[in-house]
Amino acid sequence: MEIFFAINNGYTDKLCVCLVSLLRNNKNKPIHIYVMSSDLDEANRQKLQKIIRRFPGTKFDVIVPDMNKFKQLKLNIDYISIETYFRYLIAELLPNSEKALYLDADLVVNGSLESLWNTPLDGYYVAGVKDGYIEEKGYKTQIGLKENDLYINAGVLLLNLSKIRQDNKVAQLFEATEGLQGKITFQDQDVINIVFNGQIKELDSIYNFMVRNVKKERGKRKSAIVIHYNGRKKPWSKECRHKLKNVWQKYADKTSRILERPLKVGLIIDEFFGGAGTAFGGYGFLARKYICRYIPDDDIQIDVLLGKNKKKWFKVQKYHEDEVDLYRLPKCGFFAKRWLKKQDYDIYLSIELVSNFVLEHEPDKSKQLILWIQDPRPLSAWQNEIGTMQAIKDPCFFRAETYKTVHTWAQEGRVRFVTQGNCLIPLAMELYDLPLDTPVKFLPNPIEIDFDFKFDINKKKKQVIFLGRLEAQKRAWIYCEIAKRMPEYEFYVLGGFFRFAEENKKMLAPYMDGQIKNLHFMGHVDGEEKQKFLEESRIMVNTAIWEGIPISWLEVLSYGTAVVSAVERENLAGRFGGCVGDILGDGSDGVDKFIPVIRELMENDELYSQKAKAAIEYIRQTHNIERFTKDLREEIYRACA
Repeated sequence: MEIFFAINNGYTDKLCVCLVSLLRNNKNKPIHIYVMSSDLDEANRQKLQKIIRRFPGTKFDVIVPDMNKFKQLKLNIDYISIETYFRYLIAELLPNSEKALYLDADLVVNGSLESLWNTPLDGYYVAGVKDGYIEEKGYKTQIGLKENDLYINAGVLLLNLSKIRQDNKVAQLFEATEGLQGKITFQDQDVINIVFNGQIKELDSIYNFMVRNVKKERGKRKSAIVIHYNGRKKPWSKECRHKLKNVWQKYADKTSRILERPLKVGLIIDEFFGGAGTAFGGYGFLARKYICRYIPDDDIQIDVLLGKNKKKWFKVQKYHEDEVDLYRLPKCGFFAKRWLKKQDYDIYLSIELVSNFVLEHEPDKSKQLILWIQDPRPLSAWQNEIGTMQAIKDPCFFRAETYKTVHTWAQEGRVRFVTQGNCLIPLAMELYDLPLDTPVKFLPNPIEIDFDFKFDINKKKKQVIFLGRLEAQKRAWIYCEIAKRMPEYEFYVLGGFFRFAEENKKMLAPYMDGQIKNLHFMGHVDGEEKQKFLEESRIMVNTAIWEGIPISWLEVLSYGTAVVSAVERENLAGRFGGCVGDILGDGSDGVDKFIPVIRELMENDELYSQKAKAAIEYIRQTHNIERFTKDLREEIYRACA
């Protein structure tokens, strides 16, 4: 839909309200907004752009008409400015478009415009709604029209631009305006009806529900799609007694919320990569290093919600990390609910929700959740895969009540699912007990990409890395056994012990005594040290029994380091390394599966180079921060629209 408005600088706030009403009620429809103005200043232009930004997919342009074309045109209604004549130019401004919709700014759009936009215009110059005031006034004969001629209000016009251009009607509009000065009362509206007379299509009054319609057609008040506050008394003035003033006020309140405060996002997460004493996990890494670093701006504020405060019943515990506020809510549900009401978040965002405490205590039952599917683990995964480990196990953190909350919110239409991998969708639908056709939007998992890195096989050492936490499900002992059997290559373990550290240290102790000369435990590495390993290593081996799509895979692939894994996701290992196939249980019987795959990638330079270059290209195109930032901001805006 190509939709035009014409305003002067002082009318910007009213147009903002109109735009919010229009765009909220026409979501996910391609719309191009054109604002015609001769004096719109930069501050007001920014206001309009802020409104438009909240509705992704909407295009926006400001057009400054040539004022010389209007200097001979007169005005005789004191509350209407010269901008009223700008609509004459629309057919010339869009020379390649067949039609356009013109709307006055003193109206609200309280429904979908799709049926209006799709109105056939064959043989007509314009479609509009009959002006009841003019019909009753007996005015038409005074300007040369017949009593039975259709006279429409010019506040809503569906214009047949092709026919207007074809019949040279733009020039006729200007000529008639000059020629009829002193003979007409309603300026451009009169001229449009005179010039287009006989070829005007009548629309239902719901598309331009004016003051007179409100009085005469009470039965249509609730179904009115365009409510036009024509006349001198506008809904923003105290003396206005319009019966539908409250509809305008509703959108005015929503507009103020957009313009006067940033959009508030409550990020529900139990880790912040060490911040506020939390663990160093993948979810926390994504939250701290990417979401909270790149998404906030002047228009989006993110608070991190770490669940409930386990010690304090009535108080919120607040932290501040990396210019972001983190909170642990009061343990008492009553006080948690009261605090959330005061915070009034516009939207919640969570990475694979691990607790339902925040959602269960959100008092507003219309609030939405964006749930990022990262590593969904349905009960079948715990029973048939993760649970097959015997020597050591991480505790099962299957949280039935949390998943039930997501199910309920999704059934109520309050969850927007996003994911970085289509292969994860069936797992998530099983976890949350939802239909497989539940909409899920692709959202790339971001990583810091060194675009200056140039792949050179000669700079790649024949060394292998393990990158990740040393926890049971990672089964690092398989990696150590591989190192023992492949002494011709150097193996580095990049990762530390965090949760259940003592049990995991005990499991790996036999490999940490220095007896395996080519196996090196480097601990938790980051920054330049980590980057050096990624630049120089030829292969990363993943021995986990279960994975989502690890950030570590994306990081190493960005440097052309091949991934060799027992777990496959999105065919990343198959495309850019090698998948050895499922290895259940403790995995000691699967060591030999890794060895030929690793050796081929080490010794076959042509194969390795081909996979490495393809991996680098894929990561740069798909998982760059610019794309992630744009896509996640747009998803937040869409959820709040």
